[in-house]
Amino acid sequence: MKLVVAVIRPEQLPSVKTSLHEAGFPKLTASTVMGTAPRTEQRKYRADADLERAIQAISDGAHEIGGWGSIFVTELHEVISIWTGERGPRILS
Repeated sequence: MKLVVAVIRPEQLPSVKTSLHEAGFPKLTASTVMGTAPRTEQRKYRADADLERAIQAISDGAHEIGGWGSIFVTELHEVISIWTGERGPRILS
């Protein structure tokens, strides 16, 4: 299971959301982050079999508004629902 994190500018969010939705990724988690660069945003999306398609959708959407940002892909070892105690990738859908 993979975790995809894209750091983009706030003004890129609408375009990235549209691009992800059109590529079949209707859900994402968005949060404001602070760092050395002004006005950065962090976007999270879990993907595995569709990893390359998710990366392409984020790239396409972010490129429409300046092309600034980075995409990080990491291995996600385990996911646990605090509410139900359920474990595994099924709780992400």
